[in-house]
Amino acid sequence: MIHVFLPKPTTNLKCFTYSCALAIILMTSFSYKRTFAQENHIINGQVKDETNAPIDLATISLLNPKDSSYIRSVFSNEKGVYALKSIPQGKYILAATMIGYRKTYVKVEVNQEQNINASDLVLPLEAKALGEVTITAKTPPVERKDGALVVNVENSALAAGNTAMDILQRSPGVSVDKDGNISLMGKQGVTVMLDGKQTYLSAEQLANMLRAMDGNNIQSIELNTNPSAKYDAAGTAGIINIKLKKNKLEGTNGTLSLSAGYGKTHKSNNSLQINHKVGKVNLFGNYSYVNNGFNSGLELYRTIGQGEDAKVFDQYAQFENRRASSNARLGIDYQTSDRNTLSALFSGFFMNGKDESNSNNYISDIGSSLDSTLTTLNRGNNKYNSLTFNINNTFNIDTLGKKLVIEADISRFNDKTKNFYDNFFYNPSGGYIRDPEFILNDMPSTINIQTAKADYTHPFSKKNKLEVGAKYGNVKSDNNMGFLNLIDGNWQNNEGRSNHFVYTERVTAAYAIFSQQLNKTEVKTGLRMEHTYSDGNSITMNVRNKRDYLNFFPNISINQELSNKHSLGISYSRRINRPNYSNLNPFLYYVDPYSYQQGNPFLNPSFTNSYELTYTLLKKYNVTAGYQKTKDMVGEIMYQNDETNVLYVTRENIASENVYFVNINVPIAIGEFWSSNTNLNALHLGYKAEIPTAPIDYGQFGLQANSNHTFNISKSLRVEATAQYQSPLRWSIYQIGSYWGLDLGVNKSFLDKKAQIKLAITDIFSTMPNTVRTNYANLNVRIINNYESRVARLTFTYNFGNQKLKTSQRNLDSTEKNRVGK
Repeated sequence: MIHVFLPKPTTNLKCFTYSCALAIILMTSFSYKRTFAQENHIINGQVKDETNAPIDLATISLLNPKDSSYIRSVFSNEKGVYALKSIPQGKYILAATMIGYRKTYVKVEVNQEQNINASDLVLPLEAKALGEVTITAKTPPVERKDGALVVNVENSALAAGNTAMDILQRSPGVSVDKDGNISLMGKQGVTVMLDGKQTYLSAEQLANMLRAMDGNNIQSIELNTNPSAKYDAAGTAGIINIKLKKNKLEGTNGTLSLSAGYGKTHKSNNSLQINHKVGKVNLFGNYSYVNNGFNSGLELYRTIGQGEDAKVFDQYAQFENRRASSNARLGIDYQTSDRNTLSALFSGFFMNGKDESNSNNYISDIGSSLDSTLTTLNRGNNKYNSLTFNINNTFNIDTLGKKLVIEADISRFNDKTKNFYDNFFYNPSGGYIRDPEFILNDMPSTINIQTAKADYTHPFSKKNKLEVGAKYGNVKSDNNMGFLNLIDGNWQNNEGRSNHFVYTERVTAAYAIFSQQLNKTEVKTGLRMEHTYSDGNSITMNVRNKRDYLNFFPNISINQELSNKHSLGISYSRRINRPNYSNLNPFLYYVDPYSYQQGNPFLNPSFTNSYELTYTLLKKYNVTAGYQKTKDMVGEIMYQNDETNVLYVTRENIASENVYFVNINVPIAIGEFWSSNTNLNALHLGYKAEIPTAPIDYGQFGLQANSNHTFNISKSLRVEATAQYQSPLRWSIYQIGSYWGLDLGVNKSFLDKKAQIKLAITDIFSTMPNTVRTNYANLNVRIINNYESRVARLTFTYNFGNQKLKTSQRNLDSTEKNRVGK
């Protein structure tokens, strides 16, 4: 029996004590007393119509009386009441505006009193009252917000009918390899989140979920290479946050979407979203059904040995896969008071997958005729489901911006995967060399996740605030992998190749962020503490690996407004990449008798220091230069046994990684007809490891480009085009080939813009194969993966019920704020 023990694990109480102590220390160190005698005044007032009825959602703007220049603005609530906070002494003009009413002005003077009661703002009706109106505003396809690149997916013709994975791999700086591993700006180690919540899934499970997720339910995708201390420190390449749509329009409304597509197989994405909001209660739900097939071809060429004794393995495989899934979400928001909202959300995901493949591996001596052929037929069944319950309470403590958010999640994931492999060994004339081999891989796994967190925001004034929070997460993964051989008509367990692996991970975290505005300079400093306890227990192999470690992750960003046209920002963060528990499982993932994958229970976490410098011109053109250094990078590596001819893939802490990059984001608009957004990412990836038998010292420059264009042919007809390119790249021991692609989409709206027809074709010229080579140590391997990338999709979308913004509506989420341009 093998036992590997790191320092003795602490108890949960001790972990929580660390968190509380850190939060208290940071609050104490960041807090200071200051008298804001000149800027702590509040202007209170009310907006009414001519009948003395309050007006909700009116815009009240504070103006300079000298030149009527804008200072700030707020919305009125359902009682017509508003409060403008932190106002210096002086004379001002108040302007009130609301669609359907004439603009109104009043003068106000702020004296030494803290609370100033302004005269009522009475808005007379326009000559032609609008009543209910629908307000829409064009959102750019790509924009930069709070240091992140945001891809606005909603209403895009190219997103219609696509899965989340299709949309993700066409986002700027994002690439997905043949195994579904996601890279951001050329770097692996990405944390993928849904609505700000970590998924905790393995790369394969995450890829299956994204390929089965309807893209019509996605609002936007946030790409953040240097997130603040508020986010989990996991993910050395950064965070990808997929935000789902959530409608809060008044009354009852919804959206029906029907989509059909065809590439080499048929595809179907259908969804229904319904929302009902009355008074303080908002009920929402959606259901989507996805039935997608995708075919691919694989070519794997490798040589074994040197000179005349070398052998050649030339393998060709065809894969046919189908995923049918149902995804349901049901939630409620209840406003228990004017300042407090309680929310609950239940979601379920259910998927059935079927895989079939036919592989022929032609084996020969180099330069000679065929020696033998291995034919492998694979039949796979995959049943995957997840259930998640979330409860959230948001308490706006006062009108000054103090806020407390408490949230808890409970999730359970079940994966029941079975793969049947029929192996046949032929000689050149087609006869059997030996008896066929029949194998069953039974790979059930269960993941249970519980998380709880609290976030508190405390503004000291309009120029500085403190954010603190704590989080506890507990993950338990149970994988009972069975390897069975068919002997005399019965499946018999192969104990030497089966394995029961249980992995437990508990992370306790606390953070503090202090933001300070000094004239035109904004400084944000943060520190996150994470205590990790993990236990990887291979029950079958009697191998157990426990870890207990405490880490600190500082974060700082400084943004300087040089002028109205120029701004500069600099940031630094430290992050961690914990090994995925599927990679820690020492089980052998069978591919065929000559190739397999194997986990590594002794992987260590890797750490990344990231530095970025950002320049913004005219508040829309962005240039970001960055450097990231990772120590003990967890990377995929191949090994080959020249005696048994077996090739296997595993993950190890193989090298240090240095990444330099320059990212340029350029939005362009010419009138209302044409708008575009082009993202260019130039990078250099370097890897170095002092391995005595085969040192690693590789580096290469690369370029990634993504350009999206929208042409408004008329008010109801829109054409979109997206082009992307990736140059050859080096990733550790692998050389990745270049590719390019072109997507086109047409969007036609009708029925007063309630209905839309969208036609989209991805990768029109079918030019996006995935090519990987390596000549490392005794390896000489070439892999070409041709997946089904050229697909045509036709999507019909219909918005029913109330789609108009009522004056009684007060709380608007990001979707509706985008519509009114806020």
